[in-house]
Amino acid sequence: LAGGAEGVEVCRVADLALVTQTGEFFLAAGFLVFGVSTTLFVMLAFKAHHDKRQFFYCAVFIAVTGCFAYYAMLSGQAWLITPNCRQLFYARYLDAAVSIPLALLAMGLIAGAERALVAAVMGGGLMLVFAGFMSAITGGFIKWLWFSMGLVVLVPLMLAITVGFRASAERRHPSIPDLYSKLSVLLGASLALSPLVFLFSAGLSQWSPNFEALAYALLDVASKVAFGFVMVLSHEAMDQAAGIPQYEGPMAEKGGGGGGG
Repeated sequence: LAGGAEGVEVCRVADLALVTQTGEFFLAAGFLVFGVSTTLFVMLAFKAHHDKRQFFYCAVFIAVTGCFAYYAMLSGQAWLITPNCRQLFYARYLDAAVSIPLALLAMGLIAGAERALVAAVMGGGLMLVFAGFMSAITGGFIKWLWFSMGLVVLVPLMLAITVGFRASAERRHPSIPDLYSKLSVLLGASLALSPLVFLFSAGLSQWSPNFEALAYALLDVASKVAFGFVMVLSHEAMDQAAGIPQYEGPMAEKGGGGGGG
């Protein structure tokens, strides 16, 4: 935050790069998408079998955190001015600190990976967010050092998603690798593209804050909203990941317990 305070002192008002009405439109659209998605995920969670609700809860908290973050940005809160005279919404990093570990947790549970590996990958997700935030609020050589540290963390994180977790998923029911592949593309592509968005926006200031808002909104919808719906609507894979016997659904319905879906 000190870097942001320093940026305010050296930047003239005319030099500030701020989000305008165009960017606010993208933020409003993001808030609406996340708000509606949160409501749908909650409704689906209540209807889901109790053994599958762990996955639905991940989707709910990822969506509601995104909803809160977009509302904060839309209402003009949770931002600062960086040393390169640019508006930075640190709400994005608070959101990512929750959503990335939760998405990784969901993928680890679906893949049936070892708990130690899942915990390590979730910790790597937090380190990635921290490095990105520190790079965003600093300038000069230190900025790019933090950025490089984030890339160093990103490499083993991507390997865990594409190799470690996938190896575990391949040993499970045939429906699980198919679902895992879809989720890994959504989350992996977002994680890989985020440094590029950062590089041309908060890094080199080549993109306007409005275009930055659009780019992050598209990545957020893909890696959080689409991720959640693909996960919770894959009924067979969810049943297998939760260890629900195929006969339990009909029997549970006859017995009147457990919940459907």
